[in-house]
Amino acid sequence: MILVFWAGGALAAEPLAMSLANVQRAIDTNDHVLLEKYVDLRGIITRGVDRFVADYAANPPGGEGDPLMEMLSGGLSRESGSAAAGPMKMMLVEETRKFVIRGVASGDFSGRPSKEAVLPDGGLLAVLFADASTARKELRGVRVNPAKGDTATAQATVYDHGSERSYPVQLDLRLQPEGYWKVTDVKNMADLIRRVRKEAEER
Repeated sequence: MILVFWAGGALAAEPLAMSLANVQRAIDTNDHVLLEKYVDLRGIITRGVDRFVADYAANPPGGEGDPLMEMLSGGLSRESGSAAAGPMKMMLVEETRKFVIRGVASGDFSGRPSKEAVLPDGGLLAVLFADASTARKELRGVRVNPAKGDTATAQATVYDHGSERSYPVQLDLRLQPEGYWKVTDVKNMADLIRRVRKEAEER
């Protein structure tokens, strides 16, 4: 059994499967605070933006693409490593995070929209997500692998009830000092980005 030492005492670590169950519970109860406890949204989105920009630069959209997305991704690609790239990237990261937080807090991602929810700002670049599905999101077929020290991996499928599509995800988790596991990375992010871009271009 893995034990975590915290504040001078030994705590039994929360089971891996429980952490992923709490991710779904956060979605189902419109609890964006709980979601960010169990998912490193900002870190995952930051790496996702890097991969998206790289994919967009290597595989520009056929035909007429989204002018705003072309400006952002093209600018980030051209200015990579410059002082201008940092603020531009962080803006895109925060706008994406706002979209996720709003989807959870509003109840859209649970399939039970709340009329009483105090919603976070939708973000200056909300137009970027105009075509993104805001329907219920469900983790299915969760499989966790034995932990190796304070790291672990898991696999699951995210089912989108709006598009009726399934997206396999390969997850990295890290044990937190408080004794619970947190999703820290989506290892197949690049494949997911290519798939979502293809679906968008085919619409």
